[in-house]
Amino acid sequence: MRKAVSKRQTKKTSQLRKTTKKNTFEFGVFDLAVPPNITEPKNLNNISTKWVPFGNDNLFPQYLAELKRKSSTHRSVLAQKTVFTSGAKFVCDNEPLKEFIEDVNANQESLRDVFKKLADDYYTFGNAYMECVRYDGGINIYHLDATTVRMSKSKKEVYVNPDWCRYWNNEDKMYRLPIYPRVAHNKFVIHFKDYEPTFNFYGLPDYVAALEHIAVDYEIGKWNHSKFQNGFQPSAIVEISGDMGEEEAQKMVKEAQRKFVGEGNNGKILFIVKNGDTSPANVQVIKDDQDGSWLDLQQITDQNIITANRWQPSLSGIVSSGKMNNTGSEIRIAYDLVMTTVIRDTSELLLNGIRTVLYNEMGYEPRDLKIHYEPPISYANDVDIREVLTINEQRMLIDEDLPMLEDGDMFVADREIIVTEKDGDGDGEVDESKEKTVEQ
Repeated sequence: MRKAVSKRQTKKTSQLRKTTKKNTFEFGVFDLAVPPNITEPKNLNNISTKWVPFGNDNLFPQYLAELKRKSSTHRSVLAQKTVFTSGAKFVCDNEPLKEFIEDVNANQESLRDVFKKLADDYYTFGNAYMECVRYDGGINIYHLDATTVRMSKSKKEVYVNPDWCRYWNNEDKMYRLPIYPRVAHNKFVIHFKDYEPTFNFYGLPDYVAALEHIAVDYEIGKWNHSKFQNGFQPSAIVEISGDMGEEEAQKMVKEAQRKFVGEGNNGKILFIVKNGDTSPANVQVIKDDQDGSWLDLQQITDQNIITANRWQPSLSGIVSSGKMNNTGSEIRIAYDLVMTTVIRDTSELLLNGIRTVLYNEMGYEPRDLKIHYEPPISYANDVDIREVLTINEQRMLIDEDLPMLEDGDMFVADREIIVTEKDGDGDGEVDESKEKTVEQ
């Protein structure tokens, strides 16, 4: 009897686990359908919470994060913007500041590590949050995940919750942080965002007008995957007339498929055997012409995503037709353009907030901290090595075992023309110079 009770208890526990797992799964799924409108509430008295929801369901940042994970083109553009904005490194002449930016928090992150996360959030959500913690003699700087932050009605503090999908069930995990220059318990937050009309609490990302196209980019990939996995697209239908039994017909079809059909679902031949019909076999070839329209749709979608992000196609690996021989120049021009219109403004926005904190809290001069940028394409291929390397250096590039020339420490241009000076009349003055070309 004890065993029977134990089994029933085990079965009941198993059912509870299944139910719990199902509920968790339902909460964890985000609908990728584009929200009909993205607005902020105008009348704060109608909001029962002390914080302002971001989106109609308060999950607009979570939706943007999911969208970023689904669209390959969109994710690539955001990653490139983040890398270019972060630069190669931070540079400064102040030695104490140089030492500080290599380790800015208790997680042993460098300032560039934190800065890169802030840039990523800013481009993805239109908002970025930097948390700072004072301690005796200094300050720690952290990145605060933008999906976990909501603004208060007063705009003087933020509410942080690790899971806004279930905020009513985990209010004990929610906490508040003041917005700088207010400080509470030696902690404060700096909020980075751009101006957006009708939005007083949150910013919006550049690509907000292309949410439909980003969703389509995901759907195209999903459709292609489903087509290859499950889609039956026969390449032809063969109708065979004759008088044969069911087993004989099946044997004939399997034999034909074995000989003429490759592996996989697509491209199979559909055989139809009709008994009692003496007409000749009928073959209907099916043409699949959907790829062309899907290819055009993919190109339009990619272009709209790139345009909405204020990006350049060549930086995303899309080279203009007829410019393959001048790809480096096109990428450099595109890089200069986005640096002027996108990267530098964002970098200065984030860097000025960091400079303000370092100056007010630690006394560092703001001008001492700068970002060093490096273009994605070097100018090495555009440089004539004969103008920058000596003859012996060029010979070493060809083969390190080549013997060095006695006069090989000069440039080719210097060796081609040797200017000789001559005092023929002995008056102590140099006669007119003569140029002599020496063959190598």
